[in-house]
Amino acid sequence: MIVKTFKSILVVAAAGLIAVGCLARGGTVDNFQEDAYEQALERFSGQTSAIDEGVASFSAGYGDLTQDELAARIRELYAPDLYFNDTIHTFNDRDALVDYLVRTGESLDESRVEVRQVIRDGADVFLRWSMEFRTRAAGKDIHSQSIGMTHLRFDEQGRVVLHQDFWDSGHALYAHLPIVGFFVRRAHNRL
Repeated sequence: MIVKTFKSILVVAAAGLIAVGCLARGGTVDNFQEDAYEQALERFSGQTSAIDEGVASFSAGYGDLTQDELAARIRELYAPDLYFNDTIHTFNDRDALVDYLVRTGESLDESRVEVRQVIRDGADVFLRWSMEFRTRAAGKDIHSQSIGMTHLRFDEQGRVVLHQDFWDSGHALYAHLPIVGFFVRRAHNRL
């Protein structure tokens, strides 16, 4: 029994470390994230005509992921054909993205994303943000605070066509989980 439990813990820890290692390299568990981002940069050149409206919609949409009207806001925020990567998941379909973000919002007790700086370079927009959320996972209360950057491109209606996040999801999420969190924190401290 003890050996079986220990083996289970090792499997979970190894899976967590593999995932964190992939995420630390800026990718998802599959190794195609960097290539997908480069392809999206070529595919979605972006428009400059409605960037201000797009940034305002983005800030309102992500300001609180627990809001009741989140699905409608996200559907309005993103174009049907898009590239989205938040270092955890990649989407090219707006409906799948809406489902993901609604499920994420439903799992949170509190959520706040604050855009701290906006940098424009032609059709490219870079947002520096802070995020705070509270939730419960594996019987544990989690209060996470993190910072990150998002690269956005918009279409002519101000809808997001390209969304690439850059943030430490391993520290913000996985470090708070039992067992896996121990190994994530340990690896983080050793680096």
